[in-house]
Amino acid sequence: MNDFDFSAIVQNAKDVVIVTEASPIDAPGPKIIYVNDAFTETTGYSAAEVIGETPRIFQKEGTDKEELSKIRDALEKKEPVRVTLRNFSKTGKEYWVDISILPLRDSEGEVTHFASIQRDITEYKKLEQDLQILCRTDPLTTAANRRAFNEILSQEFSRFKRSQKEYALIMIDLDHFKSINDQHGHSVGDQVLIEVTERCKDNIRVHDILARLGGEEFCILLPYTESKQAKKVAERLREKIEIKPIIVDGLRVKVTISVGISLVSTSDEDGHQAMERADQKLFQAKESGRNQICA
Repeated sequence: MNDFDFSAIVQNAKDVVIVTEASPIDAPGPKIIYVNDAFTETTGYSAAEVIGETPRIFQKEGTDKEELSKIRDALEKKEPVRVTLRNFSKTGKEYWVDISILPLRDSEGEVTHFASIQRDITEYKKLEQDLQILCRTDPLTTAANRRAFNEILSQEFSRFKRSQKEYALIMIDLDHFKSINDQHGHSVGDQVLIEVTERCKDNIRVHDILARLGGEEFCILLPYTESKQAKKVAERLREKIEIKPIIVDGLRVKVTISVGISLVSTSDEDGHQAMERADQKLFQAKESGRNQICA
């Protein structure tokens, strides 16, 4: 059999290879004794900059603590482990790696080093995150969709049950929206929905949640909000939407909204009961002539 230079294979492999000492596990951590060329391409660090350092230099606050705990447990037990980790390059840019860590033994069977083989999966992670956003976001307006809103509402209801700090729900429906679509076309109607969404976002707090439930119906969750505050928010939104026509391709489209408000109650069994009450109030606002608020 021919003699192969296996070190050259590792050095030129596409995956990152890092070899560290087996100890110490506690800070400052095991020292790096070897990295291959792919390591420099991925992290921006040269071999000279990291030899003698610890792999912890690639970690920041954004690195998953649970995954780090798995690594520590495996190192202590001197066992193999595979994790997905978000690391940070020399310039601070985040990158994701699928890591397999293997114990290396000497001639007597003692674990003296660990080899970490890392595959860059940043593009896959980005795609995964993009898909998650699409699953939770209304594609037209970028507001939360009904699915995401239901999850958030359930979490907020659980928080209310623990803290007894109430929240409010504002249901919004665009008045005579079908007439806008019929008169000007759906492309104009879409732009109206987008502009209404932006005006709502501009006039609520950062932690308030705006969702498009479907068609021209929206709902806003206002955490830590009492009835008087909710009415002020609703009136501000109604005025901001009514006062200035929405201009689309030179067309001036006058838009008004009807609004229903409800607060969560200690007698509620789930988050949707307050939502149903807000929907009933919205119906009253529409029946009473539209462009008004019922609470």
